[in-house]
Amino acid sequence: MSVLSKKLYVKKTGGTVVACNIYSTSAEAGDKALRVRVDNTDGYVALKATDDVNATGMRVKIGSVIYAVATKHESSGGVAVPYTENYWTEAGSHSFTVPAGVTRLRVAVCGGGGGKGGWSLGGNGGDSSAFGLKATGGRGGWRWGEGSGGEPNGIASSGNSITDGFLMSFDMTIGTYGRGGQYSGSGGYASQYMDVTAGQTYTITVGASGGTNGTAGFVLIAYGGDV
Repeated sequence: MSVLSKKLYVKKTGGTVVACNIYSTSAEAGDKALRVRVDNTDGYVALKATDDVNATGMRVKIGSVIYAVATKHESSGGVAVPYTENYWTEAGSHSFTVPAGVTRLRVAVCGGGGGKGGWSLGGNGGDSSAFGLKATGGRGGWRWGEGSGGEPNGIASSGNSITDGFLMSFDMTIGTYGRGGQYSGSGGYASQYMDVTAGQTYTITVGASGGTNGTAGFVLIAYGGDV
């Protein structure tokens, strides 16, 4: 009896690929299992309740009951973590401890916007980062050189007007976080799924604005549910 070296991969629309264990016997996969062929040999993937902590987005119907293909079988079973969002908007460092049962987060970060420039350069915005995902701050500009946006996806200044920032969202949308002051660029924006370790504490950094009319960035996360 063993876990095979090959995996069954499940990808939810708009999400990332999740690997599922394939067991050599149905007993190892638990009470219910999906039989698959691997190198002309039968293998078995665990089937769990759709709210199980190891459930993926793939569904299998047996009779009138719908099961979720699971990443693994745990004899003790799992309790689903409800969908939860957390966010940070105050510039500086913060900490977050990943709850039990959580191994993946959806993360969005926005860097701080550059401060107002004019006869002198506006200040640069601060970088925002979380779980290995980073968005740099907007660059300060002045009358003789407009500031660029942070990386990635930042908005460059168009002159003597406030530069748009971003909405606190997992989809990139124009808003007021990370905006740049006159002649200065907005903070960058990035959003993706990130693997994490349950119980581990991570540092969250929110980038400050670079000065007048610029705004700080944000960090937004979601976990549980179908994340």
